[in-house]
Amino acid sequence: MSVLSRREATSLVQRTTTQEKILDAAVTLLDSGGAFAEITVGAIAEQASVSRPTFYAYFRDKRDLVLALGDRFEREAHQAADDWLSLRADDLEAALVGVLESFRAQQGALKAITEAAGYDSEVAAFWRAFHERFIVGVAGRARREDPSRAEQELQAEAFALVWMTERCFTEHLEAPRVSDDALIRALVRLWHSTF
Repeated sequence: MSVLSRREATSLVQRTTTQEKILDAAVTLLDSGGAFAEITVGAIAEQASVSRPTFYAYFRDKRDLVLALGDRFEREAHQAADDWLSLRADDLEAALVGVLESFRAQQGALKAITEAAGYDSEVAAFWRAFHERFIVGVAGRARREDPSRAEQELQAEAFALVWMTERCFTEHLEAPRVSDDALIRALVRLWHSTF
């Protein structure tokens, strides 16, 4: 490996590490109770032990940051559901538990995304696309299980189930009324009444 190649590899690792540090700093501030709109770039940079110019070297603005948090959140959530969605596994309960745990692990990012989606059209578009990828997966699984079902019916049920599940998980993590187990059992019953 040439010296230049080693430098490029080291630079990429450092860049990724710094970017993750900034994302983690934002999540730490969100987890401490701050609203995303109230958290400043300066506070994020300070929490990450980087300068404001360094923040801007990685992110154009806070929207760019929340979208990066969203990408990280989406990867984890989809990974938790992928085996069930692709028919590699039949355990709906395990898939829902995995998705709930991914929501819990990324609760700060979830909080920022849901907040910013209310006032930023680009974040709102990301959030709808996040759900759409699950809707496509759920409708696809249902179609493979029962090819005779009407497409409109599949799409409507997938839409309702995905949005219902996300809202249940998001609200449950913010202000729980029941145990995780009770919520999962209720969702499994609702999902099985359709699929």
